[in-house]
Amino acid sequence: MFKEFVRKYEKNSMFVSILMLILSLFLIFMPIKSVVAVIWIFSIFVIVDGIIHIVSYCKTTPENRLINFEFAEGIMEILSGVLMLISADYLVIFLPILLGVWMIVKSIIKMQMAINFKDIEGSNWVVILICSIITLLLGIFIIANPFPTVLAVTISVLGIALAVYEIINIVESAYTMSKLK
Repeated sequence: MFKEFVRKYEKNSMFVSILMLILSLFLIFMPIKSVVAVIWIFSIFVIVDGIIHIVSYCKTTPENRLINFEFAEGIMEILSGVLMLISADYLVIFLPILLGVWMIVKSIIKMQMAINFKDIEGSNWVVILICSIITLLLGIFIIANPFPTVLAVTISVLGIALAVYEIINIVESAYTMSKLK
């Protein structure tokens, strides 16, 4: 049951990471032209991810709901996505901060998962913890430096940072799933 929950969570995480990796490529190669479109796309990704979490929570067995935080995560993501859609034109300035916060929240969730794996023999929870700390620091870096020079450079750097984060997340998810087998 626990393995199935983690496997399902990691599959969802990999799917979202692939979508976010595509988003990061837009930020890298078309920074100024794509900012508002990227906010719309990101908002939709966040809403879809929230819906997936709520559906996953509803499908979870009652005994697994005790360790499941997907309902709260899903509600927060849907609300955040809707707010971003409503105010997309105004969020251009805050895009780096929004993505940085999103990366921090996701990293903290992965950190919790690593700590939960600590008691499982052979889980190599340290790898997951290290990856989550790296992505947490990356999110903090983005928030601390949203506009180091000009908007185009910031957004390109943000795209690169987001790509690195998502690649780490995909590798971490694949590693976790391989350890569950």
